[in-house]
Amino acid sequence: MSSIQKFSFSRVGRSVLLALGTTTAMMSLNTIAQETPEPTQAGQEEVERISVSGRLMSSAASAAAERREQAYVAEVLGMEQISRAGDSNAAAALRRVTGLTLVKDKFIYVRGLGERYSSTLLNGAMVPSPDPTRNVIPLDMFPAGIIESLVVQKAYSPELPAAFGGGNVNIRTTAIPLQTSFNVSIGTGFNSLNSDDGFEYAGGGDDWRGKDDGQRSISPALASAQQQYGILTPINIAEALGGITGPNLAQAETIVRELGTAFNRDIDITPTSVKPDFDASASFGTRFDLTKNVVFGVMSGLSYDRSTQNIDERERYYSVSGDNLVPLNRYDDIKGTEHQVKLSGMLNFGLELGIDHRLETSTIYLSDTKDEIKIKNGDSIETINETNRFNTDTSILYEERTMLSNQLRGKHNFPYLMDLAVDWQYTDAKARRNAPGEVEYRYLNETQDDGSVFSFLRRNQNAVNYSFSDMKDNTENLSWNAKLPLTLGKAEMTFSGGYSYFERSRNAQTDRFNFDTVGYSLEQLSGSFSEIFSDSNILNPANGFKISNVTTQADDYLAAQMIDAGYGALEINYDYMFRLNIGVRYEDFKQISLPLTADGTVSGTVTDSVLLEDGFYPALSLTWFVDDDLQARFGYSKTVVRPDLREVTPVLYVDPLTDFKVTGFSGLKSTDISSFDARLEWYYDNSNYSFGLFYKDLDNPIEAIELSGSDGNLLMSFRNGQSGKVYGGEAEFLQQLDMFSGEFGKFANNFFVAGNLTISESEISIQPFPGADLTNLTRGLSGHSKFVTNLQLGFDSDDNKHNATLTYNVFGKRIAFAGVNDKDDAFEQPFHSLDFTYGYTPLENMTLKVGLKNLLDEEVEILQQGEILQQRTEGQSYSLSFSYKY
Repeated sequence: MSSIQKFSFSRVGRSVLLALGTTTAMMSLNTIAQETPEPTQAGQEEVERISVSGRLMSSAASAAAERREQAYVAEVLGMEQISRAGDSNAAAALRRVTGLTLVKDKFIYVRGLGERYSSTLLNGAMVPSPDPTRNVIPLDMFPAGIIESLVVQKAYSPELPAAFGGGNVNIRTTAIPLQTSFNVSIGTGFNSLNSDDGFEYAGGGDDWRGKDDGQRSISPALASAQQQYGILTPINIAEALGGITGPNLAQAETIVRELGTAFNRDIDITPTSVKPDFDASASFGTRFDLTKNVVFGVMSGLSYDRSTQNIDERERYYSVSGDNLVPLNRYDDIKGTEHQVKLSGMLNFGLELGIDHRLETSTIYLSDTKDEIKIKNGDSIETINETNRFNTDTSILYEERTMLSNQLRGKHNFPYLMDLAVDWQYTDAKARRNAPGEVEYRYLNETQDDGSVFSFLRRNQNAVNYSFSDMKDNTENLSWNAKLPLTLGKAEMTFSGGYSYFERSRNAQTDRFNFDTVGYSLEQLSGSFSEIFSDSNILNPANGFKISNVTTQADDYLAAQMIDAGYGALEINYDYMFRLNIGVRYEDFKQISLPLTADGTVSGTVTDSVLLEDGFYPALSLTWFVDDDLQARFGYSKTVVRPDLREVTPVLYVDPLTDFKVTGFSGLKSTDISSFDARLEWYYDNSNYSFGLFYKDLDNPIEAIELSGSDGNLLMSFRNGQSGKVYGGEAEFLQQLDMFSGEFGKFANNFFVAGNLTISESEISIQPFPGADLTNLTRGLSGHSKFVTNLQLGFDSDDNKHNATLTYNVFGKRIAFAGVNDKDDAFEQPFHSLDFTYGYTPLENMTLKVGLKNLLDEEVEILQQGEILQQRTEGQSYSLSFSYKY
């Protein structure tokens, strides 16, 4: 924050939460009962299973068995299935699940819906997201090595949070292993884009640990000056020195120049060869039989992943013509390099006291560091009509995303209390996004008469932009569930109920500074960055160097959430022919988001920043066991999707995934959803088939829209539509090729095929908005794909030494953002992903694995008006790993 005091996070969080509670009482507002459906899953009693390594069919069959026992529509992905497909993290693994697609390698779209319609739990608990622009957790942060299984629930059940749209992902880890195990693996990889040189800069320091060494962070001198002077202009500093007089103003100008030398300016971009990727992981688990009935277990894991990938992108520029933005037949070419370091650690303990009591602790640390350099050659308003001039824009982004979760869980059975079962959990989690080193600057290039090019840093009041951002989220989550079984004739009943409490506090602050080069001559601006801003040039009064805090794009805000919830449910299993699950959840939701001005005061009125809701969210599921192999499911629910903290805070920020400028809107309402599901499932030996239909009705759906911009750049915001709907069908199959005879049958018996297909339609009705002339007031939902397909062909040799898997995934085109000013909607085009993995196990405890990804060499494209708006080359990836298991 500019001149705002740097609050301690704990004090800020508690005070904002207190303000939220007191504001609720003082405002005496009528809360609005919200009933909205969302598919989610949690609180289901876990089914213990042994994963048979070596043959994927065994693991897939056990996962299918667990899915079969779920009361609500769900998908289960086991550890062996994840390992077999060569997936390195939870996000990559989940794109194999029916109706799920992966976006930006981070976020999951369920049934073609955007990431706002999915939610994530860690061992049944809500945890914060280290991504400042989205409420959902980037699932690429969870390495495969810490995952015991992934459960995706597509139909809502009342023990889950009511914020449920398309589906809920529950990431489950193990605390007490079945036996002592030790696993270690190392691997390397390479992307085809990396055959060309990449980019680096000296001032980044040594980041192999995924931690900034301090060179990028705001300097103590600069932080102290902000505390003392506030806005760092000569006039403001002179006033702080005693008044705007000649001596004070001269001293203030000297102070400003000296502060200029406190910035990291060793950021000249140089080419460098790209090193191969490297990853390593190790895990250890064991159990101790302390007495006949007491077992103590421990499970630990550590993984490290360092990767580099070159960037090859194109963007179309829009020129301003009257009131319209006109697309030009020219593109900006973007080259760059992204260095990434991922580090994760897990330490779980478990204690079993007989068969009736179990205690577990889980500590998980996740770190994901990105150091990105982008160099864009293209046009702007300054050069668009000049054939002999173009720009070179350089941007450097360094960010550290971390999450630390501490969890305590318990499960208890009380046979003497009518077999009452109780489970509970308490989770304290912290997430942080620290971006201490974001720099942007532009060079102008002029072609001379002799064909040479004269390049110089633009002479401007904001020629260089420095940004230092820090966002901290702190959450606490407490919940318990109780189940009481009863038998009445042929009916087996289970009464269940529970309570949960969740609170979140967020402190987000950003310091922005500009370098003013108006006093420089063009010759002085024609050198490298470090030469232009050398100590001698900055301190020379003749150059008129200045810095200033940027207050027009203040990005500071405080926010908090509180949720009190309780539920009751009843399950009736009649003669193993029908199972009825019915229940209702009540949630009391409070949220406050306070944008702050440069001096640390609240911008706007507090009442505009408060969202208060309470409501009942019912769920019903009916399962008909047609016979031992066939069952039918029917479901209905009402849930809600609430706006994210950032979406309701009217501050300007840049979306790190799209590079679009985005501003929040305080008037957003929650989306109420009514959901209907029907599904037929057939299980036969190791094969299974399913077919389902679904329908969702959305009231006040939240949509990303494009506002009219004046600089040719896209400005996005959020508004509520009037209504929306999504409906479609999905099918899934898993079949071993054991139906053939003869020699071919013996060979085919080693193969299996699996696949799924989701076909759906969506529609949203949205009203006109001031500042946004929407082209289509009736269209599909943003992020929705009309079809999603996954196919898998697997092979296991008889001796279990060889296995191979070929996987294919594709999604239908989806709206990236809605068109305005008579422009068409912008559509992300289908991406055909074809991957192959091969594993060789020469010894029972050793495996060598080869992975090939994006074999079709597809590119990510967003088209508008039939022309490419954005294009990104993914390249082909190759990996080799060795693992040892004991």
